[in-house]
Amino acid sequence: MRNLMKNQDDSWGILGLQNCILNIAKYFDEFCEERGIDYCLMGGSALGAIRHKGFIPWDDDLDVFMRPDEFEKFRTAFKKEGDTTSYYLQEWGGNSEHVTFAKLRLNCSYYQESVFDNHDIHKGVFIDIFILHNCPDSMIGHLWQYFWSRYLVLKSLANRNYKRHGRLGNLILKPLKWLPKRAFVDYAIKQIYKSNAKKTKYYCHYLGRAGYSKGLYRSEYFKYSKRVPFENITLRVPGRVEDYLTERWGDYMKIPSKEEIAYFQHSSNWSVSKPFDGFNVENKYSDEVNLIS
Repeated sequence: MRNLMKNQDDSWGILGLQNCILNIAKYFDEFCEERGIDYCLMGGSALGAIRHKGFIPWDDDLDVFMRPDEFEKFRTAFKKEGDTTSYYLQEWGGNSEHVTFAKLRLNCSYYQESVFDNHDIHKGVFIDIFILHNCPDSMIGHLWQYFWSRYLVLKSLANRNYKRHGRLGNLILKPLKWLPKRAFVDYAIKQIYKSNAKKTKYYCHYLGRAGYSKGLYRSEYFKYSKRVPFENITLRVPGRVEDYLTERWGDYMKIPSKEEIAYFQHSSNWSVSKPFDGFNVENKYSDEVNLIS
């Protein structure tokens, strides 16, 4: 594994993990570039690219946006031509047509997310691939898409027996746990995808941490992507990345508090050289079927 990191300060103890993630991103970027498939960094990864010229120093993941048609091109090409010896494409929430998001994971590595400790799924180090959807122009359309997106998130958490902090969160999750695992899931995914054939003023991503207002973006920000430095390589960001970041964070150059930093960290248990328990070379896992985001 090549050292692709410009920053060599390991004050946060995750430099090796970041370098591993960056190697996955480099493979993903080159695979897409060779086939004319578009993507762009999103969220904290786009913020890191502009504010830090690489990873936010305490960030332990990397996120990209893809439009639905671009992800379909990537998925088809990867299954035919991808390096499946080294990497595994994990699709979430999907049926035969749609997915909610995906992870490109590195085989023979390990990244612990405690909510999956008792699930038989691939648990290698990864980059996240989030689908950026068209959102109807009307307020009612926004709210409808937001409602079904949040339903998918909460149903997924309930299926995994996730415990939220606070009584209200757990009261919401408990009845969702009683519903069948796929209850309304396929319908919800169709609602999220249904505007993608239309030309709309807005794109949205409501399946992450961003709330209603922070997950809605003007589609003009993403008309094209461009390359920017990211550590010792270059990766793609939205063409109007500064506008996107301002809409997402406001003053995005401001360094967050320690409490906010802790909120955005994910795992302290990882390995870039040893496989997770249950890894098999055929990448067949019982809980990968109908995996919900």
